[in-house]
Amino acid sequence: MRRVPSALLALLLLGAGAASADDWPGPRVFAAFSDNGRFFVRIVPGDSVGDAVGFAGAPKGRYATALLYALGPDRGYRLQQEITLVNPVSPLSALVADDGAFITFDNWHNVGFGKVVAIYAPTGQLVRAWELTDLYAHDKVETIPRSVSSRAWRCAPVHFVDPTEQKRVYVPEALGGYFVFTLATGGVEYTAGTRKECSRPSS
Repeated sequence: MRRVPSALLALLLLGAGAASADDWPGPRVFAAFSDNGRFFVRIVPGDSVGDAVGFAGAPKGRYATALLYALGPDRGYRLQQEITLVNPVSPLSALVADDGAFITFDNWHNVGFGKVVAIYAPTGQLVRAWELTDLYAHDKVETIPRSVSSRAWRCAPVHFVDPTEQKRVYVPEALGGYFVFTLATGGVEYTAGTRKECSRPSS
């Protein structure tokens, strides 16, 4: 896995101050496929580090990009949309529905900060994006476990509520409850709970 170049790392640490204590690998290109294999998104990291939380003074530039591909009649994939994401550097993961809509989670080096969830239509249009303070009351945000650079709000596994229709996405969270996000409308429902265990997502 690619690491942050030493010159850039020095600049990041200078801009990050206390946030430099967390050790993150460099952002990477990754892909996520729909279950039916008809669509996939290729996430290409941006370089607007200065727009990430804790990196004031670092360079700013292009945001992360999603390339949405669809399977053609010749069984080859063709680019459908090139989408500028809400993430300054990169989301950490994406879930793609069978119709080409997709949802992204969190930010490189900033779990729980910035736009933590974003939904995109098959056309590439941003349906809706949320910061943590859009999902929780302020007093609840303060109780979420955190490290120097991140707030560990999300648990695993994330999945479709109905694997056949794939209209809504289930996301367990660290306070024991769960969110359900509706892809087509950007609706969100929160159900509080008392679940004690929280398996941290691998990405």
